[in-house]
Amino acid sequence: MKRALLSIMTLIFFSACPILAFSESGAAKTFLIHVKSPMTKHDARTVFIPHLALSALQQGYRVVILFDDDGVSAIKIGVWYGGHTTPLDKTALPEEERRALATLLGVPDPSLPDNYGDFVRFLKGKGVELYANKIVMELRNIGGEKYDHAVTPVGMDRMVEILGGATIYVAY
Repeated sequence: MKRALLSIMTLIFFSACPILAFSESGAAKTFLIHVKSPMTKHDARTVFIPHLALSALQQGYRVVILFDDDGVSAIKIGVWYGGHTTPLDKTALPEEERRALATLLGVPDPSLPDNYGDFVRFLKGKGVELYANKIVMELRNIGGEKYDHAVTPVGMDRMVEILGGATIYVAY
């Protein structure tokens, strides 16, 4: 039921926003997903954010996910998650969701990730840019080897560029 609702929400969002993914100059417009809430369990937010990023990417947007505030907890590596893993790595991608993604992407099911941490890294491989607020990470003692290095920590100047350059801004 949640997956059906997620799919419907994504379709409504994009059909209600008839914005072209490219500017008049031909450069891709930026779709920013600002993750400010924790993504530490399998809930609607954890499911929706990567799917929204994939949908925007498929429509030609330059997609940026910015982890900020409580959202940085999603990229924190901790032994309590089973070693060198994040909460997203410990959140399984259900089999029916993997099958739907395989159909959507036109790839074999076994080639898809089986958890949300790998799914976010898979999206990075497809072109999604992953950033995190470096100051918030430091305040929460998330640095050195304590975070998923697929995500690039950024300071305030770069955050201003990211936030100011967004054509479409979605916050969770």
